[in-house]
Amino acid sequence: MKTKKLLMKIKAFFDSDLRDVQRQADSLRAVLDKLKQKESSLKSKLQTEHDVDVRAKLEKKLKLVHSQRKKGVLLLKSLTSGESDRPH
Repeated sequence: MKTKKLLMKIKAFFDSDLRDVQRQADSLRAVLDKLKQKESSLKSKLQTEHDVDVRAKLEKKLKLVHSQRKKGVLLLKSLTSGESDRPH
């Protein structure tokens, strides 16, 4: 492991707020992975679907999942940037 990563682990061990932020980031990453899988699944279903009504519903779901994933990515970036900006 790199020195910076080791120092972050030590800080996390002693700093409960940082630990909480790291837990939130980890759980958010898991949710984002699931959303990414869902998004790719919807895209593949959309490519194979020929019915106009079903395609419209799939597009609506895809748009919703994409926007939620986008919000999650922005939140994760703010969590991780705030984690490294903390004073020592």
